[in-house]
Amino acid sequence: MTVKLKHPVSAGWLCHEMGLRLIGPDRDISSLCALDALAEDGLSFALPGRTLEHVHCGTVFGLRSLGGNGVSVIGSEDPRYDFIRAQYMLAASPGFERESSPAHIHPSVRIGPGAVVEEGVTIGEGTVVGPNAVLRRGTRIGRWCEIQSAAVIGDAGFGFERDARNHPLRMIHLGGVRIGDHVQVGALTAIARGALEDTVLDDYVKINNLCHIAHNCRIGEGTIIGACADLCGSVTVGRNSWIAPNCSIRQKLALGEGAIVGMGAVVVKDVPAGAMVYGNPAKPVAPSNAPTGVLPLHP
Repeated sequence: MTVKLKHPVSAGWLCHEMGLRLIGPDRDISSLCALDALAEDGLSFALPGRTLEHVHCGTVFGLRSLGGNGVSVIGSEDPRYDFIRAQYMLAASPGFERESSPAHIHPSVRIGPGAVVEEGVTIGEGTVVGPNAVLRRGTRIGRWCEIQSAAVIGDAGFGFERDARNHPLRMIHLGGVRIGDHVQVGALTAIARGALEDTVLDDYVKINNLCHIAHNCRIGEGTIIGACADLCGSVTVGRNSWIAPNCSIRQKLALGEGAIVGMGAVVVKDVPAGAMVYGNPAKPVAPSNAPTGVLPLHP
């Protein structure tokens, strides 16, 4: 996903305004996007330790040593923080293109009292939206889904960098939320929009009440998530996994297909496909020794 600017700016101009140095050719910037999807006219950032081996164009906030290979690098000792600074500058002028078309809602959709559906939302055939649910701009929901009471889908995620005074500066989250078919989102569950890409729930995902799905998460088809589970940013969950109630899963982890996370587990490492983990910190356990109540359900 890319987020377009209302009109292009030059990388050189951006560097001048921010007091930074451009390494490589000056080029127009027309969009903001994730590093792995960087386009010729795109702007992104590379955290220290990340290489640009598979990136061959565009403009990137990064360490000066990353210069070359066809990429224009805006030299920065703190690339994510400077990218956030640039977001605020670009939001002020020229501004971001925002979805302003009316919501597209299939005639069969039922929407409960007090629900909020913003511009640019898409809701597919047969979906039910419960009372007081909130669907923010950039949310796309498939067919035959159930969004239960007071669920909030598409609010900004929780991502900050500290400035020189140690004050948190919030990253502007510009992605959306993409939900497949036959998905259930429980009451009072919050699903955050992506930072630069979408947060994604594939078909047949079932989420219970009071859960938190953070920005950039991707939940594989047929996965079931129990009540009060917390998935931090950029967690990837494989197909047909089972996440029991009250689990916490650290950011940027991957759970393989068919993974099982036991009740109350605190997951701090990747979980291989088919593995079962529980405890704090979560550790593998043989299926024959599994605690009662954590067996997977496969739709």
